Amino acid sequence: MGIFLLLLSTLMWSFVSIFVKAASASVDSYTITFLRFFIGVIFLLLFVLISKRKVTITWRSKWIWYGALGKIMNYLFENFGVSIGFAYEQILISPFLSIFMLLFSIFYFKERASFLSWISLAFCLLGVILISWNGMPIQELLKFDLFLTFIFALSALGASFHYVSQKILIQTMDSADMNLSIFLWCSLITTLQLPSQFQWTGGFNGLTIFALIALGFITGISFLIYAKSLKQVSFLAAAILVNSSVLFTLLWSWLFYNEPITPYVLTGSLLFIIGMILVSLPGARISKDKQVSKTSSL
Repeated sequence: MGIFLLLLSTLMWSFVSIFVKAASASVDSYTITFLRFFIGVIFLLLFVLISKRKVTITWRSKWIWYGALGKIMNYLFENFGVSIGFAYEQILISPFLSIFMLLFSIFYFKERASFLSWISLAFCLLGVILISWNGMPIQELLKFDLFLTFIFALSALGASFHYVSQKILIQTMDSADMNLSIFLWCSLITTLQLPSQFQWTGGFNGLTIFALIALGFITGISFLIYAKSLKQVSFLAAAILVNSSVLFTLLWSWLFYNEPITPYVLTGSLLFIIGMILVSLPGARISKDKQVSKTSSL
């Protein structure tokens, strides 16, 4: 059952850029960001009500706000990048996220990086370079693709703050309450600029509605499924399956949008999948005395 739930969450995440690309044909990337949070909160509330649990909204912890602002940054730049580029280029977020999380481990949680950690970092960077380059002339690369790579790097930076906040908050909060609190504040914050940012980019149709609802469902439910699956499978198995979402995203991008999945993209993807699996191995990091519980009170 654990493997099934893990595979389910992996497949859900692999479709994110596909749905964002579909929705961007009708509405702007900022509106997509707001609706991902807003619809996600609705699904989370339904889950809590069906589970007959008490709804608990938290705002006092600074890590709730760090997580909310990080997730807003993550979605804003992710949706913008996918809207102006290829759907498959969203996979650049994964290796950048691994790099930022390694840096958080070293400089914030005071964990000592092993030789294996630096090897995994090198694989991730090589993967990013290959995918960004994609065999293009240097002039074309400098003109647009480096900018797009920077956009996805900013998205990954925001996601890393969200993941760190989850790592800290999960010690004292239920996962449903934590995600509901963070995504509720995300939806309220993004509401502020919605009137000035909203614009139609094309015709509104059934595909747009389905894509937006699917994105909200993934936002609200996928993290709960993932958290439940982690209780039943090893962390290494989880790392391998979750990182395989990159390959699924490439497949969907080629099937649905006929995007150019070149040997450079495939090789780069395999390199940073190897890097992300290596960083998940038990010997990749050696923890020092400082514990997460201490950092949460700083």
